[in-house]
Amino acid sequence: MRTMMKVALAAAGVGMIAQPALAQDKVKVATTFLGLWDTSQPTLCKERGEFAKAGLDVDVTSTRGGSENIQAVIAGGMDIGYSPGLNAVLAAYAQGNKLKVVSAEFLGQNDTFFYVPKDSPIKSTKDLNGKSVAFPRPGGASEALLLAFKNESKLDFKPVATGGMDATMTMTMTKQVDVGYSIPPSGLAAVDEGKIRVLFAGDDVKSQANITGRVIVVKADYLAKHRAVVAKFLETLDKCIDWAYANKAESSKFYGKLNKVDAKIAEKGIAFYNRKTLAFGPIKGMDQTMKQAVEAKFLAKPLTADELKDLVDIVYTTKK
Repeated sequence: MRTMMKVALAAAGVGMIAQPALAQDKVKVATTFLGLWDTSQPTLCKERGEFAKAGLDVDVTSTRGGSENIQAVIAGGMDIGYSPGLNAVLAAYAQGNKLKVVSAEFLGQNDTFFYVPKDSPIKSTKDLNGKSVAFPRPGGASEALLLAFKNESKLDFKPVATGGMDATMTMTMTKQVDVGYSIPPSGLAAVDEGKIRVLFAGDDVKSQANITGRVIVVKADYLAKHRAVVAKFLETLDKCIDWAYANKAESSKFYGKLNKVDAKIAEKGIAFYNRKTLAFGPIKGMDQTMKQAVEAKFLAKPLTADELKDLVDIVYTTKK
């Protein structure tokens, strides 16, 4: 009897060992500017192990802005482009690239601010005529914001692409450019220390307040084959974002460590981002965005209704 039991247990053990683990779906995600609160969410979600629990093996790679992000997806090196500017996506699609916008990523542009050194003669936006104002890279959401501000304010300043925020800070402090740009938490310590003054921010550009500024994209053929994977990625990430807002102390520690700043500075950075601005789902203000894209020469003409229907394919929406 004991012998039979040992045999049975041994057989069961062999069966348990031989049974293969469930395979995880590999997903390669390109974020714009890792270190922003919204674009850091895939990294935080991965570090907490939530993607793995959902059966996803997610790799996160940072790019240097919207146009580079989209090119990484178009070239096939990345599966999901996370947070490129909508203008850049429209331009890429108009050029014949088979892209799909699967969700909004960020509403408005209130997280971007523009600054000058403390000793700058520029005291207000009225002093911007003839001055140079920085933005990251052509085709990104920050450029769209800056061009919208230029149009609203009727000021004659020169937008200049300066790349990353560290390089922009150096260029601004050495007077190579008159006005720098930053996105929290970068620059907040310098504001606290009185090294720089905030001149204006995304909130000052009223036309952008209720427009989807940044989106999530994939190639059309990837979505056709992996729609369920994209939906699972977004749903899992959405729950992670809920957790991040519900656990601000832990989130601030992660965010501070990622950006090499004090947790208190990180917490100030998070305060720029209302949870509702990170909601996934439909694109808001598309007509206005296309109008601005044409004015800024991202597009030669607005996309047709059929083209928009082909481009936008919302896979997941944040539950209210």
